[in-house]
Amino acid sequence: MHKRKKSLWLAAIPAIVLLASGCAASGPDAGGASSIGGELTSADDEALGGTDAVAELTKLYDAAIAAGQTTVTVYGPGEIDKVPVYEKFAERFPGITVNGVFMVGPDYAAKLQGEVASGNHVGDLVQSGDTSVVDQIPAGYFEKFDPVTAEGLGEDYKDSTDTVHAASATAFGYLYNTDALSAEEAPAGWEDLLDPSLKGQFASDTVTHFGGGFSTLAHLNWDGRLGDDYLDQLGAQDFRMESNTALAGTDVATGQAAVEPFYPLSYYLRDKANGAPVGFVFPTEGGVHISPHYLGLVKGAPNPDAAKLLMTWLFTPEGQQACADIGYYPLMPGAPGPEGYPAEEELDLFKPFPLEAVTDISNDNLDKVGQAFG
Repeated sequence: MHKRKKSLWLAAIPAIVLLASGCAASGPDAGGASSIGGELTSADDEALGGTDAVAELTKLYDAAIAAGQTTVTVYGPGEIDKVPVYEKFAERFPGITVNGVFMVGPDYAAKLQGEVASGNHVGDLVQSGDTSVVDQIPAGYFEKFDPVTAEGLGEDYKDSTDTVHAASATAFGYLYNTDALSAEEAPAGWEDLLDPSLKGQFASDTVTHFGGGFSTLAHLNWDGRLGDDYLDQLGAQDFRMESNTALAGTDVATGQAAVEPFYPLSYYLRDKANGAPVGFVFPTEGGVHISPHYLGLVKGAPNPDAAKLLMTWLFTPEGQQACADIGYYPLMPGAPGPEGYPAEEELDLFKPFPLEAVTDISNDNLDKVGQAFG
């Protein structure tokens, strides 16, 4: 368990002067967060993970401001969702903002490869899934950085060299149209997806290439508890395939399909907030799929201190809570789940892939999924 240290040093340390603006920020308001540039309270100390964490965050913040590093650019598939997280970061660290760039698949790989090859860097961090980062670690795309706040992170959420670390994960479940299905009629578990009455009522992103649908099926197959025939039986349910997950969600919201069984919780929360007639089932028994988003510091990043600051903050209790608030699963021991959902350590997770074996496992599963759904 990651233990958070109680601060005894606060009374002895003066307020830090904000180098960016020349003025000190105010203390915490009723909402909780105050600037690292202001006088910290015991509540701030706890929110940031204790004395050692605060000292490291302060050092990185001062270095970033002194170097004029005012922006962190992050590439990855969840960057649209994570805007509220980055707003909390900017409140805590005035003068530094985060530019999250939604990027997946071949576009992500080509963009990062091009920047590394040319030396003309724009991106500072990547925050992406296992299949996106695994081949880039041995290729030397990332600078090794082990955040002090990530002490105690589970071995399943970092690589063996401590180069990439996952602060949060996308949780997948079943999106359903509430006009088509009541809560009682909606599938509650994996076996329910095989109900003959649901045949022809499914939508998904195309599962025969990397994406949320394939990732869920690959982990389900690797886990093995549903049996060798499950993929074939599910594939026979006649899926409507879309080019991406958002379009599949639109199919459900508009009644063109009744169920999207590989849908991110964060997407559902956004759809629901926008008034879509949708419900969500998180299959907490019989196997749960969450997809860690690994953080990698790009070698040659234009804003390395600011990027390290963001990485370090994301593993603090405050950063973990910010991820939970938008429907992502925080991965530090003791961190809460999203509101209304169990913590990560309480989930019956599908067996994880060893990160170093992801490519081989994924290619094998891609063949099996292709045969079942092709």
